[in-house]
Amino acid sequence: MSAPLTHRIRAAGLLVRDGRILLVKHVVGDDTYWIPPGGGFESPSDESTRDTVRREFMEETGLNVDVGPLVYVREFAEPAMGRFHLELFYRIDAWRGELSLANLKGLGGDEFEIRELGWVSREELATLPFYPAELLDDMWERVAGEVVVIRHLGLQR
Repeated sequence: MSAPLTHRIRAAGLLVRDGRILLVKHVVGDDTYWIPPGGGFESPSDESTRDTVRREFMEETGLNVDVGPLVYVREFAEPAMGRFHLELFYRIDAWRGELSLANLKGLGGDEFEIRELGWVSREELATLPFYPAELLDDMWERVAGEVVVIRHLGLQR
């Protein structure tokens, strides 16, 4: 019988402007990848996963955001790490502020891994190491829609 997995809830925001999505570049050892800004739910500071998105956007991008509808749900297991993840991706409906990595100072972890912010086009995104790749299928159309139907991206192991 395998050991029980700890659970991690991660919430991220999909901010699209002028045909480009705002992404965060992580460099971990020899691994480089781009992901939507977001992170793990933290209690007691986060009362909801929307709070998580607002906090993480401020930390990682310097932007205050209005979190819109839930667009995607993703589940994945990392048995070797002893974790099971639930990821939620929300559309960002409005934002204020200037892009900056300054709020990462003193936080540890992401402070050392996040190296860059970038507005990435659909064409550019297809050439980058991007997670989760499942978003490439229909993200652009889904975040542009007035009515959003939540898509479950499945369970990856």
